Parts: sequence; C-alpha cells; structure tokens
Amino acid sequence: MDVFPWLRGIAAALLTCTMLTACGNNYDLADERGRRSRIDDANLHLSAGRCQSALASIWPLYNSTYVDDEVRLITASAYACEGSFNLLTLAGNLSNVSNPFQALAKSLSNRPNDGARQAMYRASDVLTRGSAAIGAAQRGASVNSYMVFVQLGIIGTIIRNYGSPAIDGSRGAALTYNPTTAPNNPAGEMTDEDACALAASVGNILDSFLYSGLTDPSTRAVTNQLQALCATIPGGYSCSDISQARTACSSNPANTAATVAAFVMSGVNSAW
Repeated sequence: MDVFPWLRGIAAALLTCTMLTACGNNYDLADERGRRSRIDDANLHLSAGRCQSALASIWPLYNSTYVDDEVRLITASAYACEGSFNLLTLAGNLSNVSNPFQALAKSLSNRPNDGARQAMYRASDVLTRGSAAIGAAQRGASVNSYMVFVQLGIIGTIIRNYGSPAIDGSRGAALTYNPTTAPNNPAGEMTDEDACALAASVGNILDSFLYSGLTDPSTRAVTNQLQALCATIPGGYSCSDISQARTACSSNPANTAATVAAFVMSGVNSAW
C-alpha cells in the first residue's frame, strides 16, 4: 500500500529516535535540549510499542507551559497505543476493505471491557485539550489529521466491544442503545458515554477532516460515507445536531444528544 504523505510524515516523526544510538538524558524542561530529550525518548518508546514508558517520558512536558502540538500528538499517540490502536494497520485496512465499519472492527484488537475505549477517549481529550474542547477550526492541520484517525479508532473500539465482530470485521450482533433505560442498561446495551462517544466520533471526523492535511482517497471515502450516514438521521436531525461531547447523553427521552446518538447507532447498524 502506498501510504499517503501525511501518514508517512507522522510515522517518520514517531520513529525519529530509532535512528540514534542514544537519546539525550538531559530532562531540564527549561532547556530546549532537555525538552527534545523527552520527545526523543517518548518517540523511541512508541516505536517499540512501549506505551506506558512513552507516556511517562512525555508527561512532564505535556503538563508544562512548553506543551505544543508536537507534544500533544505524542501524548495522544501514547494513549492510543494503550488502546491497541495502530495507525498503519488502520490505514491499510481502510484502503483495502470497502465497508469502513468492517475495516475499523478488523483494525483494532480490543476485547470487551479491557480499557481500550477509555485509553482512546483520553487520546481524544488530549487533542481537544480536555475541558476546553478546542474545535477543529482552532486546531492545527497535523492535529486534525491525527484526530480523524483517533476518532476512527474510537468507533472501532466501541463496535468491537458491542458488535461481536467476526475475524473479517463483519458485524456479529446489533448495536443497541435506549436512552430511556440507560444507565440501568440491559446486558449488552451501550452506556450513555459509549453511545454519545460513537456519535461524537462521527461529528469529530467530519469537522476535523475539513481542517486536516488529508487528501488520500481512502480517508475521503470514509468521510463521505459518514456524511451519507448523517443524512439518514430521522426526526429532522442532521450532522450538525451531533454532540461532540461524549458526556452529553443522559437517560432522559428529552435529551437531544442521546436521541441523535441512538439514531446514529442505528445508521451504523445498517451500514456495517
């Protein structure tokens, strides 16, 4: 597969330190070389799949006044790593599998209730700057590009958790969510948070793509399919009605976010 330019660029950035015999050990955050040492060490750990070590390396810098988009991308990558997310695997499957939801389910390896969804949620929070909820128009192109893939990863972890996919990624069980019964859900039904996260990911992907540097046919095809899914939402709702906050759903029939999330989930069932 010819990986598109942006993906080659971020992969190269995450592999920077593997070309060095040793990364610097000066961790003084007030010194540029010290900050670079943190970044290089985190990249080295990521390239070897050492998710927690990468997070430990970058965390002091992420929590400092020196945090920038590069640091956010590395921190989000460390959390995504904990969520069994592999960007190259996902990109490859998206280009080779016509059904995007099958590709997403096939690309992740999480199991029900193994913590992968929570790790992916934390990755998303890093990119949106947590409670500040920075919108796509306020984020840089590189952050929005990675945001698209993190949100695709979130969808993958959710549908794997609730949809019992086969090896080829095809759906094994229907996704179910009823806002009137959550949070006291019957076994196998989505929680409020996961239902809203699934819908939020669709909205976040569509917004982030507009401000990203992604131009490859595979990612564009996925966003077009998600846009088409939005167009099927009944009740006069549209993509713009999707809440991009996964905490917006509540067990209340009058909760618009939960109502729209249930419609989005129904659309995923039909498209998957």
